[in-house]
Amino acid sequence: MIELKGVNFNYVSFEKRPGLKGSINDLFHRKKIEIPALKQFNLTIDSGEIVGLIGPNGAGKTTLIKLLTGIISPSSGQVRVGGFQPDKKEKAFLKDIGVLFGQKSQLSWDLPAIDTLNMLASIYELPKDRFQRRLTDLATMLDAKEIIYRPVRKLSLGQRVKCDLMCALIHSPKYLFLDEPTIGLDLVAQENIYKFLRQENWLHQTTIIITSHNVRDIEALAQRLMIVSKGSLIFNDSLDKLPIDVSKQKFFNVKYLSAEKTVQARIPEAKLTAVLNKVKADELIEVSREGISLEELILEIYKNENS
Repeated sequence: MIELKGVNFNYVSFEKRPGLKGSINDLFHRKKIEIPALKQFNLTIDSGEIVGLIGPNGAGKTTLIKLLTGIISPSSGQVRVGGFQPDKKEKAFLKDIGVLFGQKSQLSWDLPAIDTLNMLASIYELPKDRFQRRLTDLATMLDAKEIIYRPVRKLSLGQRVKCDLMCALIHSPKYLFLDEPTIGLDLVAQENIYKFLRQENWLHQTTIIITSHNVRDIEALAQRLMIVSKGSLIFNDSLDKLPIDVSKQKFFNVKYLSAEKTVQARIPEAKLTAVLNKVKADELIEVSREGISLEELILEIYKNENS
């Protein structure tokens, strides 16, 4: 279980005074300022959950992941992951977590991924038979039996992500933290990653926390959605309970003939009547309503929060 109680985190910075005189004064009397990143943050994640974490840039998502993985310590409040205090970096805790940052890789560019995996097996003190079983299982699920023996620089982006996932999971962590895991991947590669992560969660009850700007990641994986804005948790529930009145967010797909060509347009409800008035009855092919997308819902929440 993951628990945060009354957590605050402030980044420390310094105010820069203008001009040469200001720069000289700053050498001796710098004015320290604290910038709040998280404010009175409370959160509980049960073991085995897959949770999606989203928010605009600067909302506090990365800060939260750094707190949960022990990279930074809270300014105040309590953080517990599986009963451990992450910033103490105890060996047992570090063996319980796996981390993948989409824009950073732990693979060596000129070496095959198997070399990194062997090194991690030594770091995590994995018995040889356990390591070989886990390596075989991961390579099979990810269809990566051959690519782990090629130099990383010769792999596609999707193949490198597969290898990074193997590195994050080779020691069978209880908690997996993913930051933008599908960034830059095509739709087929994304679907393969989704399938693998759902399978890993189902087989081993791995708790997965995923942050992403790609709403498809959240729709495909998350059982629960958390939205962070201005350092606070503004939504924490299942996707179908997003706080927007969907009935007011109507769009219609209109298909009609124009100059003997078929035209298809997505029309907001407010403009539907005007469009239909311009189309002759015998030229109208189809009118169908579509629901608001998750991405549109989230954008609406951001607007409401900042208004």
